[in-house]
Amino acid sequence: MDPARYRSLRFDPLKEEDLPVLYSWLQAPHVREFYHKKSVPKWEEMRAEYLRRLNPDWPTKCFLTCAGMIPMGYIQAYRVADYPEYAAMIGEDKGISLDLFIGDARFVGNGWGRLILLKFLNEVAFPLFDTEQICWIYHDTLNGRALSASRAVGFRHVRDFTEEGDLKELLALHREEASARGLGVVSG
Repeated sequence: MDPARYRSLRFDPLKEEDLPVLYSWLQAPHVREFYHKKSVPKWEEMRAEYLRRLNPDWPTKCFLTCAGMIPMGYIQAYRVADYPEYAAMIGEDKGISLDLFIGDARFVGNGWGRLILLKFLNEVAFPLFDTEQICWIYHDTLNGRALSASRAVGFRHVRDFTEEGDLKELLALHREEASARGLGVVSG
């Protein structure tokens, strides 16, 4: 992995002024393919949904992913137990989970996904939820780029399940393994 690109990554808490760029990314074909693929929300709906998430008491913590000063994507983390329906769907009730996408197409398909996952886990997600020891992530089984990025940082297949008729792959990564891999990038 690339230590310089890893160090350039920042995760800025999502702000209201970020919502227009987030909305534009949600319209992009490479994002819609696997994220909000059923329908694109209207601006007013999307804005209302994400404004709620800006509340510090909201259980999901939302961030803009930046490479240096360039906004490139979105990532969020949450405790699985805070969402019982989600916990039932994935068959787990402990740990944290992540959702993310790279919105700026210039950053798709060239190794940024794995760097984002590893740095976010070590510097944001696990510190935010400091008692949790495992992270769950799932992807559509057809989303080869996302599966490849997750596996590259050490996520391992746990099981397949169906969400709204689509086959998904659930993967897991333990805190100590994420930490060891992150140290390897920084010292590399």
